Amino acid sequence: MKQKRTNKKATDTLHRRLDMLMAFTRNNQVLTTQEITLILNQNGDFIDESLVLRTLKQLEQAKLLEVVEADDNQDNDDYIDKKTLTYTGKWRWPVGLDSRLKVLPKFTIGEVIAFRLVELILKPLLPRESYEAIRPYLTVAQKQCDIQPKWQRINQWEKKVRVIPPAQPLLPPESPFQEKVRAVILEALFRDRQCRITYQQIWRDEPAEWIIHPLCYLQRGPAFYLLCMIEDFTDVRQLALHRMRSAKVLDSEVRKPEDFNDRDYLDREVERNQGMGGSSEPIRLVARFWKRAGLHLQETRLSADQVITNDEASDGHFRITATVNDTAQLRWWLLSFGSNVEVIEPVELRTEIAHNAYWMHQMYSQSQNAEAGD
Repeated sequence: MKQKRTNKKATDTLHRRLDMLMAFTRNNQVLTTQEITLILNQNGDFIDESLVLRTLKQLEQAKLLEVVEADDNQDNDDYIDKKTLTYTGKWRWPVGLDSRLKVLPKFTIGEVIAFRLVELILKPLLPRESYEAIRPYLTVAQKQCDIQPKWQRINQWEKKVRVIPPAQPLLPPESPFQEKVRAVILEALFRDRQCRITYQQIWRDEPAEWIIHPLCYLQRGPAFYLLCMIEDFTDVRQLALHRMRSAKVLDSEVRKPEDFNDRDYLDREVERNQGMGGSSEPIRLVARFWKRAGLHLQETRLSADQVITNDEASDGHFRITATVNDTAQLRWWLLSFGSNVEVIEPVELRTEIAHNAYWMHQMYSQSQNAEAGD
């Protein structure tokens, strides 16, 4: 029984020390003994200031905190204001150590790699508040890479990891307003608030000013888009962030479509808006692929119900049957294989692809004949 009480006391002491260190939530924040006591009390740890002070002094001796204002003498009486009988010490994290970097300012190699990849890949997707919350960790991770020679292999690791786009790489749109607009849009999405934006449509000389209801933030290749409703309209529109000239979060809550809470609603809207054509309805695709061109489809399948069968007419080809959505992107993908794929079904899609192939042949033939005439 005594051992259990001892263990509980040790556990409580450990949690109290951690809670004291985590009470400092801003960089170079200074807190008085009374403020720290109040924070602990609000968190359910009801202890008096003398015990708080004693623990703070232990953390100071361990170099985890430093005194901003206090006498050199370590007796508690020297921290007491004789008139108010309150403890006068002020505390902060050691200078140079960001207070938001809780307790352990040193990372393992695995943690450094994780934070570096977070910064490289996820930064464009994070709300500003979230990015600011992890930025101290990102800074420490980078400093450890710079300072410790044995961790230079982490810098090499970043060169050994690549995210390759499946389509032709494109340069990001150039907009001097995008970073500022992005921060506002992500904040509005996070808080479920409306935005007032100025938007430059391609076919108009002057930008339009709208109040929008942000619903979903998208990244497609190097560009970012926003699904939203505009003003009092109920249809969901897609706006490009690089065409926004300004954005401001409003106090009014966003209006959402009736089916917004349905599990698949946003997926359908994203697909409809990003498909850039087609009905977006499921179709049964049957296509004949040259094996060397379509070999990867055996591992990266078109759909869960995909079936591959040998082609009776040629050992060098096989047939794929799969349920896919009818989109413009599907057409671009099929056309990218050129003569290495033949669409069998549906008939409408086969006719469309054949029509494209006919006119491509006509165009290239005319160009070649014109050059020959020169």
